[in-house]
Amino acid sequence: MQFIDRKRVQQALSYAKCLQLSRDAFSLFSNGKVKQTLRSVIVSEQSSMMGTMPAYISEGPYAGFGLKTVKVDFSRSHQRSSHEGCILLYGASNHEDMVLVDAASVTELRTAAASAVATDILAPKNASHLSILGTGVQAKKHVLLMMEIRSLRQITVWGRNTTSAAIFADWCRQHTGLPVTVAMTPAQAVSDADIICTVTASKEPFLHANDLPDHCHINAVGASAFGFQELGPDIYSATKLYVDSREAVWNASSCLIQAKEQGFITPTDMGIEIGELLTSDLKPFVVKLPRTLFKSVGLAVQDLVFSRAIVSQLQPLI
Repeated sequence: MQFIDRKRVQQALSYAKCLQLSRDAFSLFSNGKVKQTLRSVIVSEQSSMMGTMPAYISEGPYAGFGLKTVKVDFSRSHQRSSHEGCILLYGASNHEDMVLVDAASVTELRTAAASAVATDILAPKNASHLSILGTGVQAKKHVLLMMEIRSLRQITVWGRNTTSAAIFADWCRQHTGLPVTVAMTPAQAVSDADIICTVTASKEPFLHANDLPDHCHINAVGASAFGFQELGPDIYSATKLYVDSREAVWNASSCLIQAKEQGFITPTDMGIEIGELLTSDLKPFVVKLPRTLFKSVGLAVQDLVFSRAIVSQLQPLI
């Protein structure tokens, strides 16, 4: 059985290719070409988690069975990834063998690419001020993927740890050449932002409706399982909701459930899937509602599409 490590994953996919793969995955999902269960999560006494995500794609170049299993531990040092695991593809090689792909590197790419695809659809074309709330791997990947879809002119960052925020700001300056400001509070970080990305492991909400500028697009990424929360439930009354999967987000998002229980979301507003915008005549309501929010928790179909594309790219070597 072949194993494709982080180095080969990164060599196989350009950021432009990641965006196309994300569009393909969203379209397959919303067109009913994917069978997948809800993510199964086991939590240890030390608060680390193991998640399992199986899926089947019925047709096309990514067709087949696959399974992602990953251990998540946010207490790890910066020298090691918080995500550790693999994506198992059945019948993936030229000899129809099973292939394993590094899950951490795929997760980093497909998560940021999903946000970038949603932003490309929902944010104004002239959006140029990016606000990143968080300082880890996903913060970096989101900066790089947002650079692919918008001509950014300014970045503002905020982190729960001021030292980490300063280090991340320096990284942004080095990799983008743009002016970067470190905000002291989440409200300050988003006060005049066009695009907002929340990419933390916070367990308490730190961003609320009265913090938002009049016009913005939000990618709510970090709180992808119960017990984690970045947004106050009142934000959902001030934004139009888009999701990667209605079933997935409503079975994994604490803030969404709180928003519904507290009346900030109507019982019928379950969100519009990004894949529906890619595969139908639905149009985003950015003119009527100047604030949009993309809530994502991650889908197995994204992992399988990215992984099969990686295997295809490296096929002569497998």
